[in-house]
Amino acid sequence: MNQSERIEQKQLQGLVFAAFLTDSFIQPFGQRSSVLPARVAILSSGLQLAVLALIVWIYMRAAAKRGPGRAASVVLCGALAVSIALEMIQGERFYSYVMDQQLPVALFLALVFVAAWYGAYSGLGALGRTARVILALTTVSVILLAASVAPQLRFSHLQTPPAELREIGRAAAAQFYLPPELVLLPLLADRKACAKGGGRVIGSIFAVNCLLCVLGELTLGPAYTQQTQPVFTIARLGGLSVFRRMDALHVGVWLLLFLIKVALYFAGFIRLWKHSFPPKNEHVPFWAALVLVVGVFFAAWNRNETWAFWVQQGLLATAVLLIFATGRRRKKA
Repeated sequence: MNQSERIEQKQLQGLVFAAFLTDSFIQPFGQRSSVLPARVAILSSGLQLAVLALIVWIYMRAAAKRGPGRAASVVLCGALAVSIALEMIQGERFYSYVMDQQLPVALFLALVFVAAWYGAYSGLGALGRTARVILALTTVSVILLAASVAPQLRFSHLQTPPAELREIGRAAAAQFYLPPELVLLPLLADRKACAKGGGRVIGSIFAVNCLLCVLGELTLGPAYTQQTQPVFTIARLGGLSVFRRMDALHVGVWLLLFLIKVALYFAGFIRLWKHSFPPKNEHVPFWAALVLVVGVFFAAWNRNETWAFWVQQGLLATAVLLIFATGRRRKKA
């Protein structure tokens, strides 16, 4: 492993957290399109993430005993190729939604692909250091966002819909998905320093989600649940002194998170490909990723991408089960 590919455990956790955090600002693909009231959203998100944390804890214990076999690596490469294509589709749609003056679709996608590809080529260490800077910018962005809408916050805007356990369970099930970055977490570190911070990452995401949905409902009231991109909506409403439009600043930071996420998926694909098929030419995994991602992208573009989302989730679940089964067989042996 090259020095540029080495990454410390805390850096890796920060990188995974930055990738996972993207979904808190950009409404993720494959989820319900409607936004839940803050009270229901917090309770259902807590249930959803608690189940996810349990699954990740069991999975990481198995992954720590033995790295992924060839079968699991191949399945994960397929899942990551689908994930990259879906993220690029989602990123382009978000960009088209929020920007008044837009780049041509082909140019936007080409720039994203090149930036993510270069980030993966630079290695996990470089991505981890970049993620730390972007997380600092995200913290500043959230502080500025809260400060900019502070005069518009009203406690009377908070909704108190009935929160029955059955409704919360349905909402949690509807929003549940397996994030590729959490599957990658124990596989990208050295085995002697296998990452164990999945619970910390999930807990931090829950805290951010609670903050954002409460902030959104305090600002918008009942209109909060009618938004397609609720965080962007409140960003457009905020202003500080002479700065009346700060949404471009926030969108820039969110797109940096998006780029980090796509670059992490690329890096994971390349690491797993090298693990399964050690190449004589180190550029082969990059070209393999290019061909697979472009193929999936054009297969899903401007069509119903729901099938691609379920293919991604099925491949991720299959890989997790393969790694878990491998860990159990080794324990019995």
